[in-house]
Amino acid sequence: MARFYITTAIDYANGDPHLGHAFEKIGADAIARYRRMCGDDVHFLVGMDEHGQKVALEAADRNVEPQALVDDIAARFESMWDRLEISNDQFMRTTTAEHSAGVRALIEAIFDHSPGDFYEKAYEGWYCVGCESFKPDNEIIQGKCVLHSTRTLQWVAEKNWFFRLSAYTDRLRTLIADTDFLGPKSRRNEMLSLLDQGLDDISASRSRFSWGVPFPRPSSDGETQTTYVWFDALPNYLTA
Repeated sequence: MARFYITTAIDYANGDPHLGHAFEKIGADAIARYRRMCGDDVHFLVGMDEHGQKVALEAADRNVEPQALVDDIAARFESMWDRLEISNDQFMRTTTAEHSAGVRALIEAIFDHSPGDFYEKAYEGWYCVGCESFKPDNEIIQGKCVLHSTRTLQWVAEKNWFFRLSAYTDRLRTLIADTDFLGPKSRRNEMLSLLDQGLDDISASRSRFSWGVPFPRPSSDGETQTTYVWFDALPNYLTA
């Protein structure tokens, strides 16, 4: 009997479930059911991405606390998967104490075992709340983000913790090119093309909002920052 772990993307908690969410869950559910029929030990995960500036702003617009907002939205998503008879084994939420502890443990482990991977850096640029990321010039048209043309970009200057992702370019290329780590072939080639362009370091913390997992290490000036999405939302597949 093989162990089989299948996940969907965790859904962002700032609106109602829609057809796109259902399409993904139904497809994953079909795979999970098939693998169970084959006798595999299946763990099927769905869940919610409940932190970030968009959630905090949506809660403020509704005049409710962020936790109350995500509790309400999560209940609607979970009810929808029950109605569609999605056979997930776990419904993951990034606001749980277990997830927060897992995120902090991951960051501390990186500090302990590879201390040069995190460093502080002052950064400024155009920030899109919709993407929750800084936008390069080639993703800005007439002062708007190409993906969120109705949102006004914000000029933001911060000093945050960064993760040295660029240091892993060669290791990732070797892993993806020389093994069956990633498939299908078209996606493997897509990732190799991206790696050929080189990877930029990524922000690991934010100082401008507090709705999220506290970053476990203070900044050099003693400020407690908030863990950024790359080290909050994405590790849910591990913390689950």
